[in-house]
Amino acid sequence: MQRAIFTLTVVAATAFATTGLDAQGNGRGQNQQAQIRFSGMDQNRDGIIQRDEWQGSNRAFGVQDWNGDGVLSGQEVRVGAQRNTNWDEADHEAARAERNLSWTASAFTNLDHNRDGRLTTNEWHYDLETFRRVDRNHNNAISRAEFLGDDQEDGRDVSFDDLDANNNGRVERSEWYYAAATFNALDRNRDGSLSRFEVVGGQNTNGDIYDQFASLDYDRSGTIARNEWHWSAASFTQRDLDRNGVLSQREFETMGGTPGNAPAAATQSVKVNAQQRWTDAALDVRAGDVITFESSGSIVMSDNSADTAGPAGSTSGRRAPDAPILHQLAGGLVARIGSYGPIWVGDRRTLTAPVSGRLYLGVNDDHLPDNRGEFTVVVGVQGRTTY
Repeated sequence: MQRAIFTLTVVAATAFATTGLDAQGNGRGQNQQAQIRFSGMDQNRDGIIQRDEWQGSNRAFGVQDWNGDGVLSGQEVRVGAQRNTNWDEADHEAARAERNLSWTASAFTNLDHNRDGRLTTNEWHYDLETFRRVDRNHNNAISRAEFLGDDQEDGRDVSFDDLDANNNGRVERSEWYYAAATFNALDRNRDGSLSRFEVVGGQNTNGDIYDQFASLDYDRSGTIARNEWHWSAASFTQRDLDRNGVLSQREFETMGGTPGNAPAAATQSVKVNAQQRWTDAALDVRAGDVITFESSGSIVMSDNSADTAGPAGSTSGRRAPDAPILHQLAGGLVARIGSYGPIWVGDRRTLTAPVSGRLYLGVNDDHLPDNRGEFTVVVGVQGRTTY
């Protein structure tokens, strides 16, 4: 409900126009006539979705382009196909919040530490949005069948923000191009659209603390054993500097980059448009870097001109019922690092980056199209100097 702008490039989701659910509730690309996923975008009917045929955001296209060749073809457009990256050949992106990319039986077994045939949150080392999406029966555990999926396209790899093309805080049927059954299962209140809460769940923390080492250390031994490592043997051996068969926290964190080996980023001003979900701050940070924010400006969050907010949040003290961070004031400044977040910032804050990745800024509001105004944020980054 506001327009906030940092002086940066904006990360915006363009409209998912004609590829949503049809009037009968069938996902286009899923009906009997369709031979491929996203068939409504295949303008020349060659069975390949070119980048200029894609009607969604760049981030959503990248999620679907499994081999990174710039087009969607083959398995990427086969109805019912899932990305099946071989987990035991994958490397680990040091200190980054990662999404699970392998939906195979071996990947499930690798994550199922206690071998009870289901994955609970303490066995899940990826983003919770994906966990909630895959947990179809909402029992706070992922069964083998839920993990492997079926021929039903459930859109598990695409985030809510990338689906919400018009930034109105809801995913309408016209923005959903996966199975109708999945949409209907997520639409718990049966109002014909998906709220952030229905898809992502509510976040009641500031999001500024993330300890990936502790997450991986399933047995709480203070080290990570090979059977607690969910990537390739080569990537584990590379980090096991003393060759004792386990990773200490220092070995794990060392691979995030040598402290102080990069100069502190120049302080810069970013304008945050309140109608944009995320604005690119053009800064890459590493876990452990110290980030400072000094923010100013005012935005209006609805057609009511008195419904204003500064970077610290709503001047009336109100909260938005479906905002990214529920317990903080509506309209306040929030951040995201890579796919991790949101993180509460407010008007002035110094925080230690919990993960590595690109920094983005936004406002803590649910419905953005009726917003007006912008925040100006001065961001500084000091490279970490210790492990």
